[in-house]
Amino acid sequence: MATALELLRDRLTEDSLEIAYDNIDGVNTLRVILDGIGADEDGLVVLEISEIPIEEEDKYGYFHFMSVLANKLDDDQIPATLVNLNEINSETLLGSYQIVSEAGTIVHKYILRTPLKDAEGTQEDLYNCLVDVVAIINEDYDRVLLSIE
Repeated sequence: MATALELLRDRLTEDSLEIAYDNIDGVNTLRVILDGIGADEDGLVVLEISEIPIEEEDKYGYFHFMSVLANKLDDDQIPATLVNLNEINSETLLGSYQIVSEAGTIVHKYILRTPLKDAEGTQEDLYNCLVDVVAIINEDYDRVLLSIE
């Protein structure tokens, strides 16, 4: 039986999005390439959705949305960029922007908590959240890139 992420993968494939689906160390991850992001529609974002494994039985599922917006920040750019991202975080509607300093990347992170349902119902929750996250990132994209100092 297909999981919610597998159903979402199939739905996004039908929408002609560039995607990959992996299972790394038992964690299912759906990777979506989003191009045409930002005001000039020239931005590229890699968004990953992973199911967060829960050890005990729970009536909720948790899914981690992580999007990479910028790569290769220099160490000297990080402090001022963090200050600028903090301002954006105070105004963004959903999730938060962070720097992964080891990788020199700016990411957007969001955790979706959804009632466990049948795979189709959970897939619908994931799709709706994906639409919301992409809209937020698209709205903030140029400002996030301008935050890099």
